[in-house]
Amino acid sequence: MHINQYSVSVMEITIEDEEEFIRFLKPKLPLLKDYLLNIKGEITPKIEKFLDLNNIQYTKNLKIAQIRRAKRQKSDVEVYDRVIRSGEEIDTQNSVLCLKKVNDGSLIRTASNFISIGRVDGTIEANGDFLIFEKGPKGKIIFHNRVLESFIDGKTYKVHLDQDEIVIEKIKE
Repeated sequence: MHINQYSVSVMEITIEDEEEFIRFLKPKLPLLKDYLLNIKGEITPKIEKFLDLNNIQYTKNLKIAQIRRAKRQKSDVEVYDRVIRSGEEIDTQNSVLCLKKVNDGSLIRTASNFISIGRVDGTIEANGDFLIFEKGPKGKIIFHNRVLESFIDGKTYKVHLDQDEIVIEKIKE
């Protein structure tokens, strides 16, 4: 069994007029990719086609007040101003900032973000919004339970999620 847990931002909107609804949403399409629309009112075939063509995720008449709202916890940052040694394991809910090298044989597991100023030769497992690191030849990067392998050693990368897709950007040669 494999289970994923997500925090979702929901925008609730009531349809009173089909054309007004579409006119209202059109300029906001780039913003809507980060939301689940909870639509109140009638979803006409024209509205359904518009939402589907624009890949807008939506649900109808979800009773938000009945769902216990998750409180967003303040994410602290753990700063490591030392080399992370072989055999060392760091397991935390907080973001991790490494100012020096992460050696081969070490493991850093975080439920949040990971940033390294030094080279990463150890294993990093992160489930936050992003990673920033310089990949060493022995480094192993796991982001949201997916092993990432398309890196060139010695380059600095930013990795983040765009919807469910992992985006890898080289930010420094």
